[in-house]
Order: sequence, then C-alpha cells, then structure tokens
Amino acid sequence: MAIDGNGQAAVIGSDGWWLCSVDFVWNENDSFDIDALGALGFPRDWPKTYSTSAALKSLIGKRGRAAAKRVAVAGLPTPQQLAELPKLTMVPMHSFQNAERAAQLAGLGVVRGWAVFERLDRAVGEAFVAERYWWNTMPDGTWIDLSPRPSSWPQVLLVEPVENSPKPKEALTRETLHLMSQLLRQRFPDYALPKSPPAVPQEKPKETVKKQSGYVAGNDRKSGQKASLDYSKFDKIEDSDDEKIVPKPALTLPMGLPREAVSRQEYDNVWRALMQDKQLPYTPAPDLDQMWGYYKYGGMDEQALLDQACEVLGKFPCRLDPKDWKGKTYSLTKKLELESREDEARMWSIICILRFPDADAFYNQGVLLNKMCDKAKFGGATVVKLPALEQSKMVPVEQYCSLFSRAAISYYRRSLKVDPKQRPAYINLIGSLERNEPANWYDEVHELAIAAVRNGIWYTKWQRSPHFVPTLTAKPFHDGQEFALARALEENYPVIKAEYVAYREKLANRKDWDDSDTTPGLGDVGNRAGALHDGGLRKSGKWQEVPLFTNCTIQREYTDLFPETTRILQTQCADATGLAFCGGGDVIFSVLTPGTRLRPHCGPSNARLTCHLGITVPRKRDGCFIRVAAEEPRGWEEGRCLVFDDSFEHEVVFQEPKTNETYPGERVVLLANFWHPDFSFKNDPDWRQRSDEMMASVDVESLPQTAMMKT
Repeated sequence: MAIDGNGQAAVIGSDGWWLCSVDFVWNENDSFDIDALGALGFPRDWPKTYSTSAALKSLIGKRGRAAAKRVAVAGLPTPQQLAELPKLTMVPMHSFQNAERAAQLAGLGVVRGWAVFERLDRAVGEAFVAERYWWNTMPDGTWIDLSPRPSSWPQVLLVEPVENSPKPKEALTRETLHLMSQLLRQRFPDYALPKSPPAVPQEKPKETVKKQSGYVAGNDRKSGQKASLDYSKFDKIEDSDDEKIVPKPALTLPMGLPREAVSRQEYDNVWRALMQDKQLPYTPAPDLDQMWGYYKYGGMDEQALLDQACEVLGKFPCRLDPKDWKGKTYSLTKKLELESREDEARMWSIICILRFPDADAFYNQGVLLNKMCDKAKFGGATVVKLPALEQSKMVPVEQYCSLFSRAAISYYRRSLKVDPKQRPAYINLIGSLERNEPANWYDEVHELAIAAVRNGIWYTKWQRSPHFVPTLTAKPFHDGQEFALARALEENYPVIKAEYVAYREKLANRKDWDDSDTTPGLGDVGNRAGALHDGGLRKSGKWQEVPLFTNCTIQREYTDLFPETTRILQTQCADATGLAFCGGGDVIFSVLTPGTRLRPHCGPSNARLTCHLGITVPRKRDGCFIRVAAEEPRGWEEGRCLVFDDSFEHEVVFQEPKTNETYPGERVVLLANFWHPDFSFKNDPDWRQRSDEMMASVDVESLPQTAMMKT
C-alpha cells in the first residue's frame, strides 16, 4: 500500500510529487538497492564523520554527487515553532507535498534539498545515501522540518544543494508505487489509512404540527413509553484509528556550522531545549543576549560550547575519554568564571551534568549560581535583569537572589544525593541555608551536619568549619586568662578604649564641608573586599567595623588613628596579627546597633580562636548576647575578654529596646581572631595546604578526639 499527499491510498496514474528511484543518490560504488533503504539512519559518530568520512565527502562535498551549500541537523519542531503556525496536516513519505502545503497555508519558505542517511548495514562512515527531501524555513531563516518521521529518526541531516534540480509532478507508475509501499512499511509499519468521514444524512423537512390543548409538538408517544436514544449525535466522534499523524516538536541542531550560517533563533532554541532537560533541577535561564554576542564575535571556545550542547541534545557519544573531557570542560568553565562570564560557565556545567552526572558537576553549578547571587546582592543596585528563555525582565534584587539561591541549594542537594561524602557540597549547602533561611532551614542544617558526621566530615553537628583539623582540641568557650593575648588586651583596655572614643568624637565633629578632614568612617561589614560572606550574616539591624588588620595587610588609614592600639597588637598579640597577615582572620572594632541579629553560622577554620574585648557594652546585657553551640548564651563586659571557638555554630542577638526603655547604646568590641594554640603551622602562608597534607596521612579514627567527639 502507498499513500498520496493527502494520506489516502495512492492510485496508479494519479499526478503528484512521488518519491522515485531517481530521487536517491548513492556513493559512487553503490547502485540503487531497494532493500538497503530499510537500513538507513542518522550518520553515526556525528559530527566527527563529517570531516573524517571520505564516503560522505564524496557525496556532499564540493565535488560530490549531492554537493552541499549548507548542512544542518534538524530535530523535531519545537512547541514554540508550532504555536506560530496554523494547523497543518502532514503526511508520511511526502516531504515535497508537506513543504509546499506549509508554504501555501503558513507562508513559509521552501528548501528543496536532500536528507542524508548512513547505511547502518555497512561499517561506520563507509556508505551514505542522499534522499531528495524538502523542508521549510521560518520567517527568521530557521530551518523547520514538519514532515512526520520514523521514531528512530529524532534528527535528520539536511543538505541544501549548491544547485537546485527541479522535481516536477508526475503520474504514479507501478514501479514507484512498489517503492513507496515498501518504504512506508519499513518506516511507518503501523500506519493506517484514515477512515472516510461517515455520510451525514440529510434532514427531512419538519412537518408543521398544529398545537392543540394538552399537546406538545413531537411528543406523540404514548404516556409512560421511554424515548429511544438518538445515536446521530455520536456520528462525529472519531475512532482512535482516525487520528491524524501529528509531527512531534522539532529542533534544528546548528552543529559544526560557520557562525554566519547560524541564526539567532537556532542558537536560542539549542539552549531552550538544553535547559528543559528533565535531569536538571530548577535552573535560572542564562542571558541569551549576552551569550549570543560572545558567540557571534568569539573564537573556538564559543563555537565549542554550542557544538557540545548540540552533541548532548543529539545524544551523540562523547569522542574523548571521560576523564580528559571533564578536565577540558572544567578548564573552560574556570576560565569563563574568572572572566565574569558565569552564564557560559554554567552552560558548560550543565553539559557536563547531562554527559556525566557526577557530584562535582552538580556542585560546580551550585557554586556558579551562588556567585551570581552574591554579585547581585552586593552590587549596589536595587533592580537587576532576570534573564528568561523567552522574555527577560527587571526584578528587585531580593527576588533575583531568592531564585538563584534556591537553585543553588537544589544543585548542592543533588550533589550530595550522588555522593554523600562530598565535603564541599555540605559546606556550601549549609552556608546557603544559613544565609537565606528558607522554611525549616535550621532543622535541615542540623540534619545535614549529622549526616556529615556519619560520613566522617566533622565530629559534631555544632562544629562545621570548612577547613577542619581534627587533631585540635575543641570546646565552644575558653577561659580568656589562659591566653597571653587576652591578658594583654585587658591590661591595655583603658588606652584602647580612649583611642576608640577619640576616633568616634572626631567623626561626630567632622564638618561635611571640610574637605581637608579625611578621617575614614565606619564601614558596613560585607562591603570590604574579601569580606562579602560576612555581609550575608546580618539578618537585621546594622553591623559596622573599623578594620585594623585585614586581607593580609595593615589598614594604614585606620591604624594611624589608633597608634597605641596598633603597637599593642603588633608587640603583644602576634598570634592575631600573624593570622591576619596569613589571610586567616581579622582584627577589627566590631560595632552593633540595637535591633541587630547575626545569623547562626560557623567560622571558616578551627585553626583559630576568637577574642572579643568589650569596649562599650549595653547597660542591660540580657538583651545583647552571643550563643555558641548548645552552651548558655553569654554577654560582654567592658574591659574583659570573651574567648570562643568560632568554628562552632554561633549567633549574636542585640534586641531592640522596648518603647518605655532608654536607648541602650552600641555594642562595641575589639575582635581579634588568633591562632589556635595547638596548631602546628602558625604564620605559615601555606598553612591551609600544609595542614590538609598532614591530615591526609593521619588515621583520624585512631585519634583520641574521634572517640570523644563522636559520643
């Protein structure tokens, strides 16, 4: 059985565009073989075979029998493309009629070219067949193939010829009927002819019935007799066999094409399809406008990104060893991240997830999403652009950050699902939950911490520092008198406080019009370079600082205003200044105003401790306190040092005064992070790396702390 362009049984002698034997072009050494047409498929090892197969080159190369002007991989039409078109009836085996029908009814252009297949009954890259095939172009120039295909052909390699050869309508011959019948059986074995619609009987003219008292027109049946069913209303219900073949959504893959041959629509469609993969958690859309600009005027890296996305969508096998492929992909991702091109870096990460969904791939996506969230949060703008696959819009920074942080959390969770021992994923997931506080976040943080303890990441759910040295003794609070640093600060408290008071008085007396007064003011914590993370810890109120030793350097513009304090720190608190110069901590005046709350969090390393020297403390201390782990909250005293291990979970609360209470004033402490007394690599610039290397050779389970802390 063969069918015509309307899907009905073909009749010998009827005119039409019929697929004939002359519409197949074979390699030079092959001749027409009707049986071989049943073993055709998409070229294997694509796109590598495009440049390596001599047989394919002899077919579609410049001097080939079907010389190509343009080559592209066409998928199924996308829902967006179909939504732009009127309802069209497409028939299998009739690409010619289908393309012309779409041109007539939808105003699309027609491309009259070839579909190229590989002979799957031969060795890879050895034999190919070009079949005459027509398709359409959308108004933006994108190729779209609306003809139904076998389920085994989700993609088709389309070739626009250098020279078009006309295909006239012809009368159907017996030989062509035999060819099309066999092709229909091979490609659409379940195809059934649509049934002709049933004839609708003509209604007889209704007789005029004269109404009489107690008589209703048409109701002359006997009283109590049931009315028979009127089956005519079921005539328009179609049986499932009557359903027409509807083409599935298609996608053209512009793989390996020169930039000038790729339309914006084709480029965007690739990323839309990639982002809709069901393997991915919720993922914010990339900025396609920016990516298109980099692609259009970029180099090989931008071309590689698009080609790799096409290979994933086309389900082509990876041509490199997985380890080598992931190494190259990570290098490109890192390069783009350093250039602040996070969206392209994220696309590499997503391609890696769809290729090799390991824990690192999910984790890297989460890191990039968090970075974009932080850039928006601390960028100073109130509204930012939220990219979308269809229409971008401007949204408040809070909305943008909420979407990106939620997405990052989802990726960290997926990373831990793949590998429950992924230490960085625990750290970043817990950090994201702490900064954003979604519903039930605190309970989830502790559940994650308990899971991390079970997997040997930490000893206790309370101590969760990213850098963790298990050989160090640990407890939430320490006695300040055990440390020479704390004793020195307490002894010099009057001098330190006097300099701080003088500094604040100078700020208070500064004239706005006096440009000669260059006294630096208090800075908001989180605005200083290298301290963005700290800014995310403030949930409410105001947290400010006077930085003295931070970011591996001495802050001269401030320390010049505190000469005695600076001298004391440099001569008697070397463990604090040494840690600051090694990038492991800070020495600052930390200032809180009433109504401030710092979220529960853990410090970056247990290789340090933290000392707070009370400078000015609220008169009513029960509303201003610090909680460390499960210990009883403690307040501060002026002139006394409070020493604690900030690698344990801690939070700070400074409550607003009640309406009938006087203003309590600020809480000011001199905060000094200093080396843990048991740490072996003090003042070593490579202290993190060296301690990690040391711990790699230690049997943690043999340490006495292990048994003690796990109880």
